[in-house]
Amino acid sequence: MQEENKEIKLDIAILTHNHKSFISKCVNSILEQKTSFKFRIIILDDCSTDGTSDILNEFSSKYADKLLYKRNIENLGPFKSAIELSKLVNAKYYCFLDGDDYWCYDKKIQEQIDFLEHNSEYSGCFHDAKIEQSNQSEDEHFLKRTQNQWKTYSQFNNYSSDFMPWALLQRNIIPTASLIFRNKDIKGFLENYKSSEFSLSWALHLEIIKGSKLKYFNETWSVYNDHPQGISKKYDIVDFKYNNIKILESLLDDEAWIYYEPEIYSSICKEYRFILKSKKELSKEYKEYKKSLKKYESYLQKLQKAYLKQLKDDYYYVRDNGMVE
Repeated sequence: MQEENKEIKLDIAILTHNHKSFISKCVNSILEQKTSFKFRIIILDDCSTDGTSDILNEFSSKYADKLLYKRNIENLGPFKSAIELSKLVNAKYYCFLDGDDYWCYDKKIQEQIDFLEHNSEYSGCFHDAKIEQSNQSEDEHFLKRTQNQWKTYSQFNNYSSDFMPWALLQRNIIPTASLIFRNKDIKGFLENYKSSEFSLSWALHLEIIKGSKLKYFNETWSVYNDHPQGISKKYDIVDFKYNNIKILESLLDDEAWIYYEPEIYSSICKEYRFILKSKKELSKEYKEYKKSLKKYESYLQKLQKAYLKQLKDDYYYVRDNGMVE
């Protein structure tokens, strides 16, 4: 790793728990990065019990100048651990990885940092990611949640070179290990976060892109490991959908998102429609099911009003700014 100066330009934060089979590949993929700047690896182990800690102790001893390793004395879970991890980052740029993912291009962070250094109008940049099936499972619950029909994230998400807030609102997912972003008060955001840990990465990405945009590189520079132990495989997807709605509703109280009301309502409606067609919801008595149906109906009405208001606002904005050809 070549260094032009002693200043740490990028903090790479890793949260891990029982990732014995993956953590070495994750850390080595970072150590293999070729850069002209100094970066730091910060690892928080959420009290692993499978030998992950032994591996990380070895890395910490060998790379003490590049790696900061902390271990929770008790299992705090991903949300509380994310808050603890956020207290340790303070570089000009940040990126986060889960301990079961890794990078597959040795100039990944150099190219991303170079872009951000020369393009201040972007709050961050990300790229496509490969999907790797690390475990085979016959578990029906896992198979419903796996991404085994896809080889890359771009096959089931719509990305564009300039990735705008409205695209993220529509649940186009950014691979966590792909994103590098400018220094932001992540600790403050997490401490004030009111929803559950479900979709926490998406909520954080919404905070990062707020009032700005992201650059997308059409390259697969990282790998997402899809396996039954992943957090998204442990809970019912309907629980995620209800939490997504809660996240979206919170944006309606944020002035930075006021122009995107139609997109927010549209996304809420999509989440409700999924819930209404789910086995979990359809198993309820109709009296209970009707409550969700009414909620969906109210948001459809709000969506229609928001679309009409946006069109009227656009009309005056275009005319007043001489944008009519």
